[in-house]
Amino acid sequence: MNTNRVWLAVNIAVLISLAGLLDACGGSPAPAPTGPLSATNTTLQAETGNNTSAADSFARQTNGNAGAGNVSKVPLQSLLYGGSSTKMYVTWLGWFGRPDHMSVGYSSGDSAQVHRQVEDMINRGVQGAIAAWYGSSNTTIDAATLLLKGEAEAHAGQFEFAIMEDVGALGSAAASNGCDVTDQLISDLTYIASQYESSPAYVRVNGRPVVFFFGVDAFYIDWSRVISSISGNPLLIFRGNNGLTRSLSNGGFSWVNINSNNPFDPELSAQNTFYQEAQQTPGRLAFGSAYKGFNDTLAMWGTNRVIDQHCAQTWLQTFSEVGKFYSSGKQLPAMQIATWNDYEEGTAIEPGIDNCIYLTPSQSGTKINWSVNGGNESTIDHYTVFISNDGTNLTKVVDVPQGTHAVELSKLNLAPATYFLYVKAIGAPSIQNKMSPAIAYHPGDHPPSVALNVSQTGPLSYMASTAGSSGNVARSVIDFGDGTMVNGASASHTYGMVGTYLITAYVYDAAGASAVAVQRISAKPSTGSITIFTPGDGSTVNWPTKLVAAANPGTPVSVMRVLIDGQQAYAANGDTLNTALKVFTGTHQISVQSLDQAGNVTASVSLKVLAEPGDIPPVANITLKPLPSISPTTVLGCTATSSDPDGFLISHQLRYSDGGQFFTPAALETFLAPGTYTATATVMDQFGATNSASTTFSVGGGTAAMVAPSLTLQQAASKAIAANWTGVTRQRVLRTTHSKAAAAKGAAEHNPP
Repeated sequence: MNTNRVWLAVNIAVLISLAGLLDACGGSPAPAPTGPLSATNTTLQAETGNNTSAADSFARQTNGNAGAGNVSKVPLQSLLYGGSSTKMYVTWLGWFGRPDHMSVGYSSGDSAQVHRQVEDMINRGVQGAIAAWYGSSNTTIDAATLLLKGEAEAHAGQFEFAIMEDVGALGSAAASNGCDVTDQLISDLTYIASQYESSPAYVRVNGRPVVFFFGVDAFYIDWSRVISSISGNPLLIFRGNNGLTRSLSNGGFSWVNINSNNPFDPELSAQNTFYQEAQQTPGRLAFGSAYKGFNDTLAMWGTNRVIDQHCAQTWLQTFSEVGKFYSSGKQLPAMQIATWNDYEEGTAIEPGIDNCIYLTPSQSGTKINWSVNGGNESTIDHYTVFISNDGTNLTKVVDVPQGTHAVELSKLNLAPATYFLYVKAIGAPSIQNKMSPAIAYHPGDHPPSVALNVSQTGPLSYMASTAGSSGNVARSVIDFGDGTMVNGASASHTYGMVGTYLITAYVYDAAGASAVAVQRISAKPSTGSITIFTPGDGSTVNWPTKLVAAANPGTPVSVMRVLIDGQQAYAANGDTLNTALKVFTGTHQISVQSLDQAGNVTASVSLKVLAEPGDIPPVANITLKPLPSISPTTVLGCTATSSDPDGFLISHQLRYSDGGQFFTPAALETFLAPGTYTATATVMDQFGATNSASTTFSVGGGTAAMVAPSLTLQQAASKAIAANWTGVTRQRVLRTTHSKAAAAKGAAEHNPP
């Protein structure tokens, strides 16, 4: 036997065992930076304050948008496969500051704001913005887009921009021309060519400008005439797989696609289908997509469509999908992030993405350690340790990689004094950074050992105590996480709202050294199964309908679920709910359920509400136009002249008596034979009220003549249709029609202006 080989094998086994023990304790041996330390080079405010282009005043929203915070500037491209050369773009919206959109604390027409946005994008590794554009007649958005153009030109070589023609740019033309918007699109593209494509900062591929189209197939367009009439020879890029397969298209872009009413489904299958199709059509330009989630409960055009963010896991998953199909040897040309700042649909990455993580630091001799809690460490890029003499001005000590949870301080040669130590978790790209509470470190001093005990004493009331802490405890402080801090070893507190909070306890010895403990609690009623705080039973509600509820059934709660008339409308992890909802007009039953980890219902409470009693139903209207250039029996039906007296339309449906059915304003049908047919249109406004109209017409010889006047069906029948358009079915209809409805009357009644 070769004894050297045995010795080598034994030592390798020992090394493997030691590596396993080190991993179990938080990775490789703790880094040991050496002194002397440099002068203070940053501040606590700079490391925790808002470092994005989001407004400082922007607060966390119930649709999942994080409040403006301190965000990782690690380049976005690092989330893709190794060796990626993929260009990174974001979808940019220029409509904020208008009264028909939510307030986000800034105006898109402010040149300084657009400058901040472009600077922030560049700092995150974004190489360009694709502007959602609603036509030259929408002067506020066009003016904001011109500001974006100017900023792109001012950052030549670093940043570029492109235009995405939205269906909302074509609505007025559709209403005045029977849904044929060909002339308007030619006019728009001519304007885009002269005002935008002429810019040296405009996105080009192989010298050709790139123009994107979102939802324009809701109307009739003669694309052959469009292409023969426009200048600039642009590349035309359409949404989804359709852009990769349709004739006259130069490529497609992936987007957020909601195909179920399960909010915990990240909807990756649509992405996979897109990438598979893109690889089968290598001659077409493919723009992949990534998104943090989706939640339109605060959008006036919304219908409770949700993709849960999963504490930033959805964000990472949408990037990871790309690596299943592309690599350094097979590059994806470009990615489009959906979106930079669509706050209303809960997709904005501008304020950063919350990974739910919190850090708890501790001291062990001359070593600082920390634990990672609340979220998944995969959402962290690395950690930075800071030291401070005053708790305000900081010096960076060292960066350590994800997976390392300790730093040895003995080689810093610190003078005898009390220092404040912080650990900052630097998020993966565009994920918010998280700073730990401070611990006071006194070289040579062993701080007390802290114990934090939290118990519920009543509805939303909690007692927190540091009893059980050991060592020389001279002082205790308890922070309840909602702005309430108490000096003392124990304290009681009642929260003003259900939800999750971090309770932090600090204990100090006489020399000033400290230890800290953190617990996340869920503030809720102390007894009972489910409590609905709002709305009340029998109440009248209007959008956005606020729903606040909590469950305490005596067993662990994994999910809270909301049903409207028996159909799931919303669900979220945890045992509390605080959300807005769209409840369609009429009397409805709202049920709130708690589910265990296996998906079993553990408690359920129901109430009835009357929703949107003042909503006036829309008026459906049909126009018909023969298209003999296609065939003698081809007819273009159109519901674009339908209207809503106090809002806008979010859904169009047109059925022909030959079985043809369309969920867009334009309904192009070629009938098998001349004859007499019936068309029935049903439209829905933003609050679910519907109206239907029908007309009978004859087809033959290239004509389509009305033989009976348009007939408005009874409102009762309309409401019966609305009752059937709930849950998945309603969402499917809306998704097929377009992404979102107009946010103001007269704005094409399709997408927000």
